[in-house]
Amino acid sequence: MIPDIKLKRVCQKGKSAELIKQFCTNRSDTLSIVEPNSTLVYGSISEGTRHAIKVNSDTILGWVIGDSDDAIYLAELVNYIVQKELESKLLAQDTLSKYKELSLLYELGEKISNCIDIDQLAKLTINEAQNLLNTNQPLQIGILLKDQSDDKLVIFAGKGDIFPVGSKLDAIDGITQYVLASGSAEIVNNVHDDIRYQTNPGELLNIHSLLCTPIKTSDHTFGVLSIISIQEVSFNAAESKVLNLLASQIATAIGRVHLINERVSQERYQESLTLSKNIQMGMLPTAFPRFTDGSKFDLFAFMQPAREVGGDFYDFFRLNATALLVVVGDVSGKGVPAALFMVRVITLVRALAKQHDVVSDILNALNIELCRDNDAMMFVTMFIATLDLETNQLSYSYGGHNPPLLLSNYGIVSMLPGDSGMALGILDSSHYCLELIQINKGDSLILYTDGINEAMNIHYEEYGDERFSQLVTGLDALNAQALVETITKDVLNFTVGAEQSDDITLLTLKIAKN
Repeated sequence: MIPDIKLKRVCQKGKSAELIKQFCTNRSDTLSIVEPNSTLVYGSISEGTRHAIKVNSDTILGWVIGDSDDAIYLAELVNYIVQKELESKLLAQDTLSKYKELSLLYELGEKISNCIDIDQLAKLTINEAQNLLNTNQPLQIGILLKDQSDDKLVIFAGKGDIFPVGSKLDAIDGITQYVLASGSAEIVNNVHDDIRYQTNPGELLNIHSLLCTPIKTSDHTFGVLSIISIQEVSFNAAESKVLNLLASQIATAIGRVHLINERVSQERYQESLTLSKNIQMGMLPTAFPRFTDGSKFDLFAFMQPAREVGGDFYDFFRLNATALLVVVGDVSGKGVPAALFMVRVITLVRALAKQHDVVSDILNALNIELCRDNDAMMFVTMFIATLDLETNQLSYSYGGHNPPLLLSNYGIVSMLPGDSGMALGILDSSHYCLELIQINKGDSLILYTDGINEAMNIHYEEYGDERFSQLVTGLDALNAQALVETITKDVLNFTVGAEQSDDITLLTLKIAKN
C-alpha cells in the first residue's frame, strides 16, 4: 500500500523547503508548484506549462508550472524529494509491520502454549494460518500428519472440501512428498508448471497454488501444514517463514499434549525461548562480505547468547555505494525481555540510519526513542560507525560501550579513542559525540561486547583487556573470520568448565591491502 503523501507538507517543511527556495531564487522564469486541485503550494502563478510530480506512474501528486527549462529541473528536484519521502514512509510502514509480526508471533506462541486439547489446537492453527496470509482469495488449509501404522498422511484438521477431517490420503502429490523428505517448505504459485506435480498430482486435483510447510521436530518430520488455492495467488517467502514458525509451534504442541501434566509448563517455557531465539537470530545478518567475493573489505561476526536468547547484537549494511555502517550493542539483562528490546533497537537503528547521515545523530535520535515509555528501565550500550570505502575514514560514536581494538597492518594493537558516552535509554538529554579516525589499508577493526573481556574462568578470574590485546597482537595476517575464530577459541579455552556468564558478540572488519 502506497503511503499518503501530501505535496504541501513535503515542499514546505525543513530542508526540502530550503532546497526549493534556493533553487527558485534569482531565476529568470517565475516558477510555481500546485496540487491537483490547483491549490498553490509555492510561487504565485497558476498558468503555464505543467510538469507532473508523481508518486508513481499512476499517481500525480501535483505540478510544477513554468515555461523554461528551470521548471523541468524543479520538477525533477521535487520528484526526487517526493521519492525520498516515499522511501521514508515505506520504511516506517515496514518497521511497523515487523513489530506487528513479532507481536503476532509471540501472541500465537502463547495461545498454542495454552492449548492442552488436540481439537482446540487444530482449530487455532487453521484460524491463525488464515490470518497470517495476506490474500483475499479463498484458501483451503489442512494439517496432515503421518499415520504411525503405515506412514500415510491423515487429515488431522482442515478447512475446505479438499481436506475432509479424518480421511487418509492414499496418494500424496509430488510437492508434498518432497517437503516430507527434505523437511523444507515449498512455495508453488502455479503447480501446473512444476514437474513434481505434473508427474504426481496425488489427490490434489484442480488446484492452482500450494504453500506446504513441514511439521517437524529437530530430527523427524511427521506431517505438513498445507495451504491450497483453487485460483491464482502469489504466496511469498515472508508468508512461508511465518508459517514455518507456526508449523514448528504445531509440532511442539502436538508432542507436548502427550506428556504428563507436570511437564506441560516446562515445555511451554522452552517453546517460548525457542521462538524468541528464532526471531532474534533472524534479525542478525549472516551474509558476510569477503575478499574472495571481490569486496573491498572482509567482514565476519559471531554472537553466542549466555542463555537461549540474549541482548547482544551486531548489524552491518551499506548506506550507499561508498559507505558501510557497522554496529555492536549490549542490552541490559538477559533472556526474552533483553531479546525483545534488542529487536526494537536494531529496527530503530536501521530506520534512523535512513534519516541521519552522521552516526552521533543516529545515537541522539535513538536515545530519545528508547527513553520514551521505557517503563522497564532497560538500556543498551552501543558502538556505531560508518566506514568510507573510498577514503577508509571511520566516523564513529560511543554509547557507553567498550572501545573496539584497531589491529594495524603491522600487527600493532590499540584501542579506538573517544568519549565513551552514556548508555542509551537512561536519560533523554544525553548527547553523543562524533569521532573520526583514518584507517589504513590492511588494518582490522575488532568490535566486541563485554562477554569477551569480562568472561570468567572457574577461579572467577576475568579474561581481561590485557590478555585480549596480547592475543590479537601480531595477527594482522588473519582474515576476519579467522580473527573471530581465534578469539572465541581462546576465550572458550580460558573459561572451560565455567558457566558462560554473559552473551558473547564479536564483529571483525578488515580493510583490503590493495
